[in-house]
Amino acid sequence: MDQLINTSILKKLVKQIVNESIKDNQDDLTGKTWSIDEFRKICCQGKGKSWVRTFIFDEYPEVNVKRGGFVVNPRKTAEGSRTIIFAKEACEWMQKHQHEIDWNAKVPV
Repeated sequence: MDQLINTSILKKLVKQIVNESIKDNQDDLTGKTWSIDEFRKICCQGKGKSWVRTFIFDEYPEVNVKRGGFVVNPRKTAEGSRTIIFAKEACEWMQKHQHEIDWNAKVPV
């Protein structure tokens, strides 16, 4: 029976299937959350935290989870200080609104 199965080819095939499955799982944002640092690096070309808060969270209040959006605690309040971003919804919103954002805007000093 061992002579009928090429174990080397079988191992390569199994590794390929496992690697593809892992990559697919990593790319799936369903149920994943980000910190503001992850969001700004992945979706905002590395813009600073204050830039993201000012020109995305403040400029587009609909992103606040209280208004049906993807950001929990866009600014520190008595209710909470840690910003949580729902990754999948954030990517979908950013894709839809990327041309509306003023990417050259400067944070007031």
